[in-house]
Amino acid sequence: MLQTAIAPLGLRILAGRTGARSAHWSAALVQFFQLARRVLDQTQAEVRTGRLRIPAFLHGEAGDHGLSATLDSLMNAIDLEYDIELKSPFEETASIAGGLWSGRDLVGADCPDGLAKLRFSAGTLDLPLHVHEHSDRFIAVLEGEGRFWWSEEPWRHFEGARTQSTSVRAGDVLVFTRDLLHTFSAPTEDLVLLSYHSPEIPFEDPRQYTLPELRWTPREGRALARN
Repeated sequence: MLQTAIAPLGLRILAGRTGARSAHWSAALVQFFQLARRVLDQTQAEVRTGRLRIPAFLHGEAGDHGLSATLDSLMNAIDLEYDIELKSPFEETASIAGGLWSGRDLVGADCPDGLAKLRFSAGTLDLPLHVHEHSDRFIAVLEGEGRFWWSEEPWRHFEGARTQSTSVRAGDVLVFTRDLLHTFSAPTEDLVLLSYHSPEIPFEDPRQYTLPELRWTPREGRALARN
């Protein structure tokens, strides 16, 4: 079980540093896993108490959750200290690239979760509404600005009539449970996300995401056709 994050303050790498990465040591990647896991555990507890129902979606600035300084520090450190290759297409969309840090590789066999870094290029409007049937999400916006779209309609009976959206920008946090119909768009500038998947499902696994029968994209702002 991951424990509460404790920042190793003031340590510098004097031997063993790889590549041109910063000599400052933050262990930010593992700490992000710990923070995200804690928030998702709290969300699931709220579901069990009846305060939330599935699918649930929570959104706000990091400061709204008392996470601002910690999360900003972790995101900046991850961006500076940890290289990852972003490959496209992601979820069959050429303008989105992603890479995944596996919790099993990073923390050990008792961590089934993963952390993805995703870049939506400016002009991305074609990722359809979809669901993750098998995992929950904690997402922090690292850079840029865009929109998050969602619907509370059951994905198996989606008719496109109740889709909503909200703006997202650097510093925002989004938490949602499995089975929430959703997508992101990046109309005018790049949008970069750190997306924690609980549990991790490899990008190439067909269980990673599911499209409803009726296809809906932000470009059209309406349902296009049945798959």
